[in-house]
Amino acid sequence: MKHTPALILLALCACGSREEGIRLHLELELHAARGAQVEGSVRQFTNDRGDHITLTRAHVTLSSVEIFPCQTSSAWRWLRMLSPIGTAEAHEAGSPRRLGTPHVSALELSDGEPLELGTLQPPPGSYCRARLVFAPADADAEGLTAGMDMEGKTLLLEGQLLPSSGGPARTFRVESANLANAELWLEGLSLSEDALEASRTIHLAYDRWLDGVDPTSEGAAEQVLHNVASSATIGP
Repeated sequence: MKHTPALILLALCACGSREEGIRLHLELELHAARGAQVEGSVRQFTNDRGDHITLTRAHVTLSSVEIFPCQTSSAWRWLRMLSPIGTAEAHEAGSPRRLGTPHVSALELSDGEPLELGTLQPPPGSYCRARLVFAPADADAEGLTAGMDMEGKTLLLEGQLLPSSGGPARTFRVESANLANAELWLEGLSLSEDALEASRTIHLAYDRWLDGVDPTSEGAAEQVLHNVASSATIGP
């Protein structure tokens, strides 16, 4: 029996349809992986170079979160060729497996205090991978408030650096409107009629954002944004 392209596309669309009753709740939290002093929205810590960092302001825009099934069939590979994973916009459309609403997080939240991102309604199955996209906030981004100055920005950090090599403290401001991606491993995420709901929290370790970089140097923003994406983990 021949399968016309229209029938194949119809089958693919059915594979990605939402499943009533299945829910995956997503949250985001900021924390220090190595420890930090916390005073209100100010964080003090030491980076991997031994520099003493004081963060007085930190905002990061997580643009989208998408989950992927454990097994990739030939049909899914074809669908991915039609709609490449690599393309990312500041405000992607949502889907049963993608949360496309940008969220701006900040250090005004206490360490470990969860920020609700939203709920996915994916098809039943096992999911092994999540893809995060950090991209500039648009005017509709969640968490964007008056005076924040984050529209059109992915990252904004302000603070002070006291070099480990000695010398006076130096103030810095790092901002970026570039994109960064993070591919994360999902362990034990299986959704079915017997397990209709699950929750996962994305963790960002802010004390790693300034590792290996002098934030007062020219071109530091690209490395800092890379560090933000690299600091991401996900778990129950």
